[in-house]
Amino acid sequence: MFDPASVRTVFMGTPDFSVPFLMALVKAKFSVTGVITRPDKPRGRGQELSPSPVKAFAMEHGIPVETPKTLRDGTARALLASWSPLVIVVVAYGKILPPDILSLPPFGCVNVHASILPAFRGASPIVWAVRQGALESGVTLMLMDEGMDTGPVLDTLTFPLSPGETSETLSQRMMDLGPDFLVGGLTAYLKGMLKPVAQTGESSMAPLIRKEDGRLSFLTMTRGEVDRHVRSMNPWPGSFVESPFGVLRIYRGEPVDLSGKEGLPGEVIEVFAGGIVVGCKSGSYRILEIQRPGGRRLPVREFLSGTVIPPGVFLG
Repeated sequence: MFDPASVRTVFMGTPDFSVPFLMALVKAKFSVTGVITRPDKPRGRGQELSPSPVKAFAMEHGIPVETPKTLRDGTARALLASWSPLVIVVVAYGKILPPDILSLPPFGCVNVHASILPAFRGASPIVWAVRQGALESGVTLMLMDEGMDTGPVLDTLTFPLSPGETSETLSQRMMDLGPDFLVGGLTAYLKGMLKPVAQTGESSMAPLIRKEDGRLSFLTMTRGEVDRHVRSMNPWPGSFVESPFGVLRIYRGEPVDLSGKEGLPGEVIEVFAGGIVVGCKSGSYRILEIQRPGGRRLPVREFLSGTVIPPGVFLG
């Protein structure tokens, strides 16, 4: 009979996204002997050092946790070896694992990746799935190798994307559905019921999203591309555009058809309580939620009570 308490497990992860997966392993009674996460970072106005969400969880539950600055000087491997893991579970750790760590545990390093591999390999699969207009996404349980998300697949959980899907909502769906999927798939793998299968199909990359990637261009994007861009950049880094009123951040909107009344790309065509309509490379886009410099995210109705944006103004 399979006993998860006999499976010495090390968990590697860093952001909020990782926490429900670690929590699921703890609840399923896996023997989590240690946690590796990224070093503390300065946060907030005071820039005080704060632990990662995974470190905070581990500390609250009395799990040994370490934050090595590098995995490549032999120190991290020695630490991991002292915990004697049968398997290492990796969920959004944020660094590529070197060969000496990949080969350490008898059952290898099992990774939870937030896409249907081989699509959207890389650091930002959720953002790129929304930005590219993918019709479905999911979570892949894979055995890690030295490549960038190229290892053999153990199991995949798939689900369709809704028309209004944002990176925030998609991430939350994965955080809701993924932990049980991890526990079930890991258990089946350790019992010999799942065998690694090489990835097949066309691959695509999802490179790391940076703050500057939030820049929005009505000049070069169609209304559909603007819509996907805004949804993919929500909540971070947020879509932003220069304007006579400073840099405006756009968090929500929708493509619209003005039946031949579209203006020039970037031109504000209509302004009313229900939205600010802007021309795109083709078609138009209605802004529904916006933020001025130093202000809060506001529905357009509230935003317009403090900022006057006349038709004819250009954004970007």
